[in-house]
Amino acid sequence: MALLIACVPAVARADKPPVPRLPVAAEWSVDLDAGVSSAPLVDGGRIYLTLRTGHIAARSLKDGAELWRVEKVVTATSAAADGRLYVAGGDAVEALRGEDGARLWIAPRLTATAPLVAAGGLVLIATDNEIVAVHGNDGQVAWRQKGGSVTQPPAVDGDRVFVGADDGRIVALASDSGAILWEYYVTGGVTTLAAYRGRVYAGGGDKRVYSLDAGRGTFRWSFFVGSLPTGSMAVDDEHVYFAAYDNVVRAYDRENGNQRWQAPLNQRPAGGVYAAGHVVFVQTTGKEVIMLLDRNGRKAGVITLPGETARDVAPSVRDREGGIGLLIVTGGLAGQWHLTSIGPAGEAPLQPFDRLVPLPGAVFLTDPLNVPIGVSLPWLMLGDPVLVPFSMLEYPVVLRDPPLQPLTVLPGLQLRPLSPALPVRRGG
Repeated sequence: MALLIACVPAVARADKPPVPRLPVAAEWSVDLDAGVSSAPLVDGGRIYLTLRTGHIAARSLKDGAELWRVEKVVTATSAAADGRLYVAGGDAVEALRGEDGARLWIAPRLTATAPLVAAGGLVLIATDNEIVAVHGNDGQVAWRQKGGSVTQPPAVDGDRVFVGADDGRIVALASDSGAILWEYYVTGGVTTLAAYRGRVYAGGGDKRVYSLDAGRGTFRWSFFVGSLPTGSMAVDDEHVYFAAYDNVVRAYDRENGNQRWQAPLNQRPAGGVYAAGHVVFVQTTGKEVIMLLDRNGRKAGVITLPGETARDVAPSVRDREGGIGLLIVTGGLAGQWHLTSIGPAGEAPLQPFDRLVPLPGAVFLTDPLNVPIGVSLPWLMLGDPVLVPFSMLEYPVVLRDPPLQPLTVLPGLQLRPLSPALPVRRGG
């Protein structure tokens, strides 16, 4: 009986759904003097932006301040890892040092046709006729494998690399040698691809979603969606999430493919979906990012942006200490580009008084008053009342408010008298 009673709280906690950590507060927002052509990349304390002016800029993750900018024409989406930024431009791929943008190495005769992927110390590059892996530290080729018609970024799970081609091939490669382990074919080409914990998930041009065993390439399940799956997929321990051209976000059970929920949207999802902290984020064509609960698809809230999103610029979603962080570029047709960092709401961090912006009529001084509290604020001290003769007491006893005294001194803080000028009201 005692064992049963002890297990009841644990079971109740297990049945309780996890609390989502919603990012709802804008931490900072900075103006950009140029448009951005791909999603912001985060590595360490830096944000990398590919500008439409033919430049790459690095900004501080803390406040968005620009750290450096170099002239570089980029022809495919970059990747960042281990303090390096990997850039594809023209017929070469090169690595830039994250600290200052200096070139570390260049790998020639590689024209990327898909976004670069950095994982496990390798940079994966898809070209017109092969898949190439180079070492991230020196740019030397680790392996090459024949295979073209790839425009989707490769997916990595454990020691395997998965590639989806426009002709419908899904190929599994060994990450250490590039050897082909298995192939699978889907009708109509691969429109989106993800891999997670022994499973591969792909959207097909036949408007179906497929699940394959990552080890052997065997068929697990597929379901007809009725619309073309597009953009980024997201996978966690329970579900696979994706968006389709019918403006619906769906969640399937990742083991058996049963649909767990679907959430219709009023706008077209731009760039797919992203999951973190038990929240599914959907960037739409407009000024909003929609947040859905991962367990049932119900709307958890909406993040209102300072401008319209760009269809080809996805947000950066990262799980960090204390909550989820989003980096979003807005500008779109208006041409007024902004980079905004959004994080969880909470209490404002404590700031010293000397760093606060002075209020009108009150200037904060930094020198403390080094006296006992009973001297600086005697009216705060509790003690025996002052004895007076009975002849001086009034009858009946009348309680009166003490006279108001301006507060000018606090222990450790001095305030100057308030300005006698009254605040000016709007309208005169």
